[in-house]
Amino acid sequence: MQEQKRQLIENIYGKFWKELYIVAFRRLRSEEDVEDILQDLFLSLLTGNVNLDNDDSIRAFLHQRLKSRIINFYRKQLIQRAYEEKESVKSEIADTHSDTQLLSRELEAIVQQEINRMPEKMKEIFLLSRNDLKTTEEIANQLQLSNQTVRNQISSAIKRIRTAVNDYKQADVSPTSLHIAITIGALLLINH
Repeated sequence: MQEQKRQLIENIYGKFWKELYIVAFRRLRSEEDVEDILQDLFLSLLTGNVNLDNDDSIRAFLHQRLKSRIINFYRKQLIQRAYEEKESVKSEIADTHSDTQLLSRELEAIVQQEINRMPEKMKEIFLLSRNDLKTTEEIANQLQLSNQTVRNQISSAIKRIRTAVNDYKQADVSPTSLHIAITIGALLLINH
């Protein structure tokens, strides 16, 4: 019984293979993919319970199965592409995040180096202003200085940091580092 079915499928294969190949190739444009789909199609006839008596119904049946397999082929490709794009975006985000963190650390180090190079009084005033978030008046009262002296010291400190950041920007002018430098500069320029 199995041998008769196999012989019948070989005959069907001989009659319809070329016709199905042409139809599939028009849609897929890949010999390898067409051959895989046709092989799968004819193997399914061996394992399935299909009436293989009438040539017209066999032709329609084979074309319907071929159409279904081509649709599934494209569906799998779309899913695969979507997955690859999602992974690519994840990778790019991770890379960008890592780059941003590295640049941020570099800029923080540059700013900290410049703060450490400041004269002691300027450094103290600047840190009270930025780290302790004290106003000019509060700093002036605490250190027994005039408001204008405190403002001048903060202004000088910001200029020094801005110069250090600008020197760094000129050494590495990527859009991300420029963005970070501008952000740090803006934070430093906020008057309390």
